[in-house]
Amino acid sequence: MSIFKDLNDVKLDLSEFEEVPLSKQAQKRILKKVKKKISLREPKQKWLGVGLASVAVCVLSLSLTIDKGTIASMPFVGGVIEKYINSDENLDYSAYKTAIGETAENELGKLTLNEVMMDDRQLFLSATFEPADHVDFDYQTHITPKVKINGKMYTVTTGGQSVELNNNMFMIYNDIDLEHPIKTENVQIEISYDTWNFDTKIEQPWTFNVTVSQAKLLEEKKVFEINKTITLNNGENVTIQKVVTTPISTTVYYDLSQSKSEDIYFKIQSKDGKLEPYSSAFTSNQLGDVSFVRFYGLKFEQTKYFLVAYDSKGYQLSKASIPIN
Repeated sequence: MSIFKDLNDVKLDLSEFEEVPLSKQAQKRILKKVKKKISLREPKQKWLGVGLASVAVCVLSLSLTIDKGTIASMPFVGGVIEKYINSDENLDYSAYKTAIGETAENELGKLTLNEVMMDDRQLFLSATFEPADHVDFDYQTHITPKVKINGKMYTVTTGGQSVELNNNMFMIYNDIDLEHPIKTENVQIEISYDTWNFDTKIEQPWTFNVTVSQAKLLEEKKVFEINKTITLNNGENVTIQKVVTTPISTTVYYDLSQSKSEDIYFKIQSKDGKLEPYSSAFTSNQLGDVSFVRFYGLKFEQTKYFLVAYDSKGYQLSKASIPIN
């Protein structure tokens, strides 16, 4: 028998609940939620879809005994950095992360910095945002931080994602590419969430000063020095400098200053011929700039890997296949 048919026979006594008119802000949030459900655009919080049916059933059964206001503000368990990196894999980077749990507040709401994790020339942040009642916020709204590491600015690019947990709580993820590798085991980081939707400065940013250990990461990090120049099919040259692997990622660093094009990337090919596409990249043919492509989930102790040059459309740019390990 359908659960919906069963629910038709449920008798509820609603006399104990006080009816309170919705505020304009609450009406606005509900309207926005309805619009999101019928929108043709693909939502960013894909990983929340897993187990949605079971969560809905649990909430439905609770709603028979708990008032609606309690359910609306019920705190659900937030996401972790691993889910941001790859929502489909059962990852565990506990040995490389630092738990923070500090909260800062301004007129926009409360921001709790949950976790910080260093990687090779990259920094991951996980935070929970509770917007103030007057603040209009959803998964399409982004909060972007600036960071100082050991007192210096190293930021190259910043990515991020906002994921709705419930009406009053959002996960804020950020990944920050760094200009240089950080070599100290204990890292002093000043994190200032000071930008709203990429172009609006926050007058009173949420600021945190934390100490993060990357001792275990540095211990397990491996550097494969390549220092090899390859000639592309069009006659231009690209110099592969090195490949750096950690328990979290694999990054290929290369120099495009001898090439007219910046549309040059690398895929990693395993010994059995399987191609691994990169997850993120930065390319520049300006003299002094270092281009890179970054991969996740590769196990260098299990197989041999090779580098093959491609453009962004998937065309192979060189016949050369450069061994890494």
